[in-house]
Amino acid sequence: MHVGSAIVVMTTSLVMSTARLQEERRTNHKQPIGHVAVVGATHGNERMGLVIVDELRRAPPTCAFELSVLVGNEAAVVATGTGAGLRYVDTDLNRCFALDDLAREGVPDASEERRARELDRLLGPKRSAQPRCDLILDLHSTTSNTGVLLCLHPRDTFALELAAHLTSLDPTIRVALWPDTDDVALLPTIARSGLTIEVGACAHSTVVYSLLVRIRQVVPDARAYVELHNACLRAAGSGGAGGDAGERRQSELSLYKRAYTLDYPRTDGRVSAFIHPMLQGVRELVEPLQLSAPIFASLDGSVARLSAVLPALEEGEELFPMFVNEAAYVEKDVALILASRERREVAFWARGE
Repeated sequence: MHVGSAIVVMTTSLVMSTARLQEERRTNHKQPIGHVAVVGATHGNERMGLVIVDELRRAPPTCAFELSVLVGNEAAVVATGTGAGLRYVDTDLNRCFALDDLAREGVPDASEERRARELDRLLGPKRSAQPRCDLILDLHSTTSNTGVLLCLHPRDTFALELAAHLTSLDPTIRVALWPDTDDVALLPTIARSGLTIEVGACAHSTVVYSLLVRIRQVVPDARAYVELHNACLRAAGSGGAGGDAGERRQSELSLYKRAYTLDYPRTDGRVSAFIHPMLQGVRELVEPLQLSAPIFASLDGSVARLSAVLPALEEGEELFPMFVNEAAYVEKDVALILASRERREVAFWARGE
């Protein structure tokens, strides 16, 4: 075998083993949940998650499983920015959880890269088929009008069940899918299962009480489902489908996945058009955009409509706006995301009548 061929074989084997590992981790809806972590302030200027973490620390709930409550990026929380805290000190913590990045040791790196490895040691490791933490609830806020939005991996079977349960309690909750890849670099991926829980619209460094109440309720609702899930598995193990604990129900989930990422129009590298007033603040992932929908507006009064921004689109193709004019995405050259929708039947545990 030539050296080049050996390298190809080794690389292919590594990719396949990584894929098998991640698939084993995510196919977990038939396993009990023994350890749940609630993380707030993965971004230091997103204060609502920090309020909830502080409350859970001051008055820990009684749980039939291990519960960890963590501040994601303490260094960014205490830093002085334009408001209360910085989004990050050196780099975005919520992009530091790729397997290769977590494996780096002994080299100069960013504050957030070091924190990512600490969290991986506490809750992972991500490279393990059986990490210490079974479920991470990562609490975020956004400047865009998402309402309550759950984000998860499309093959995370327990997260899908949990999302089906939470949307059965509150049908206004939306569910978005991460890319269907084996190594997503987001914090919840170091556990066996995970949800990013977004709530908006909320300006950075502030708390919106009405939204705080909503995201605050998601956490005990999720804890209650974990306990129901575990009780039903115990009953099933003793011979019953769910026994008196609960029964399986079906729910049709609307799942939104990224189809297009749009940057702001630019002239000579400078932003030359902005989110159109008719799109700014729209309730996201509720109604699809029409081809005639205005997307960008320039100071000279010109308007760019969806049909011009994406000329290959056909009439009837459904695209839903998401993370419109999100302040933290400006540095990532993202003005908004357009998402497609799929519907999927998901079974979840429900308490018996």
